[in-house]
Amino acid sequence: MACKGCALPASPGRQGQKPVCMLLTLVFSLLLVVAALAFGLNRVAPTRRLGFAASAAVFAAAALMLLVPARAVDQAPVEALAPGGARFSFWPAPGAVERIVALALLGGGGMALLGLAGATPPSVRGFGGVFAWATIALAGALLSVVTPVFSMVQPLAWSVVALAGYGALRASGATAQIEAPPLMVATGLGASLALMVSLLVAGPDLIAGRLPAWPAAAGGALAALGLAGCAPLLSARDETALAPAPLGALIFGLAAPAAALGWLLQSVAALPSLPPAWGVTLGLTGGLGALASAAGALDERRLRPILNWTWGFQAALIVAAAGLAAPRGVEAGASLLLGLLLGSVVAASAAAILEQHTGSDDYTAVGGAPRVATAAWAIGMLVSLGLPPLWGFWGRLWFLQAAQEHQPWLAALTLAASVLLTLALLAPLAGLLSPARFPPRRGPWTDTVPLALAGSVLLGLGVAPQLVRVFWPGEAPIVPVIQGASIVVGMLLAVPGLLMARAASGRSLERDSDEELVSLAPEGLGAALRPLSWLARPMPLLQGSWMVLQRASELLRVPLRLFEQRYYLLGVLAALLTIMLLMAR
Repeated sequence: MACKGCALPASPGRQGQKPVCMLLTLVFSLLLVVAALAFGLNRVAPTRRLGFAASAAVFAAAALMLLVPARAVDQAPVEALAPGGARFSFWPAPGAVERIVALALLGGGGMALLGLAGATPPSVRGFGGVFAWATIALAGALLSVVTPVFSMVQPLAWSVVALAGYGALRASGATAQIEAPPLMVATGLGASLALMVSLLVAGPDLIAGRLPAWPAAAGGALAALGLAGCAPLLSARDETALAPAPLGALIFGLAAPAAALGWLLQSVAALPSLPPAWGVTLGLTGGLGALASAAGALDERRLRPILNWTWGFQAALIVAAAGLAAPRGVEAGASLLLGLLLGSVVAASAAAILEQHTGSDDYTAVGGAPRVATAAWAIGMLVSLGLPPLWGFWGRLWFLQAAQEHQPWLAALTLAASVLLTLALLAPLAGLLSPARFPPRRGPWTDTVPLALAGSVLLGLGVAPQLVRVFWPGEAPIVPVIQGASIVVGMLLAVPGLLMARAASGRSLERDSDEELVSLAPEGLGAALRPLSWLARPMPLLQGSWMVLQRASELLRVPLRLFEQRYYLLGVLAALLTIMLLMAR
């Protein structure tokens, strides 16, 4: 019996799939041609126009993906190359789940590029490489989504995502002040290498339909965590906190999660039933990662680092969902992944709009924000917390139902992490609703278009989840009573939200001369839970351990200096003592 995700020989009846292959080839060709034009016209055309062209090309690629029919269940992949047992194979057409993820990836990528282009001044030139590398990163992620899960093409696609993502960061100038080695590239290429080794080692077992050895499985899971920048490897996201928010969303909110976490979910679905120990390990990694990510978000004051922690929280929940029994866990994870891809664009637009209007993304210092930024942050918060009436509610509901059925303790970790994340996201919302220090000005149309597109999709799927669930295998667990209740709860949440937005804030930006500074509860809680966040981002812990080792080496020099670095005296003294003991005996 062959595994569902393995590369098998091509079936004889491939002639009917040629149009489908041509459409997929056209999609990739369109993305690569636009990237090449952005590189070539970098010094000639304004960067803003190149960004609009790249965004339009990505939207056109998403429209072409709509024309690609779904792959049949029993359709085998086409093997292109098999040197030494390494199988390079491709699907003639994407499956139903892969096509939905690809549409969300390209649609969200087009919206992120549109927001990034709108934030670029019209006269700026020389930054077209940002859009070129970003388009290549989307193409690499799309290649990973539509490729068989155990094909050797996957590590190549992951390398493209890592290198192109860092290329976009470098072209934007975000890494100009960083002297340390690029951690994002090291983590991404290490993940690609780990995946390649795991696939080579586990190849015979996968072809025979057996579970691979646990080192190969652990290597694949760790590779997915590394590329996605998920706990405990959240340090890979540090460099994106210095880049524009839409670019960070494109890398670690769209491309990397679609490739890495999509691969993790597909691999779990393609393998036979997971051993309980494997499922518990994934659940514990995801649950603790979500808790640590929420604690880290509570200790930040800038929106871009908060978004990195929030996206890490959502990615950790997807990892935990992969550890639940298939198919419920895989379906819940795919729903959470779809919410992450669409919600990241909305939340990033809030940070971008705030920084354009105030010059900073520190919500404690700006004093108010445009209403569109406040609305974008509120929508992104609802998606991240899984609240109705948006699509994020259904993914969180199915995840909790699967967790209560298979790993009940995971539901407690998720709820605790959600409470911490709620506090972390409410504090910026209160800051955005405070009185504005600067007179509001009308922003460009590119501020509202990504919010309107992604928000309408999230709302439409949340109100009518059948629009997406019909493409998922198996019966959709949509209860009409819960669907109606989610709409009612969403309306009840919208009413106080609108009242809060229209009401005058009672907060004063100036402090009395006799008033003492106080620390707000979220700030104190974030500082107290800082060690918990080290589970997701252990870099401070590793730096502290390195300092301890350096201190120990300094102390070790003291006894060595007694011998004036003549270590042979220590040997002579030991020999004399030995001779004296022998003579005394």
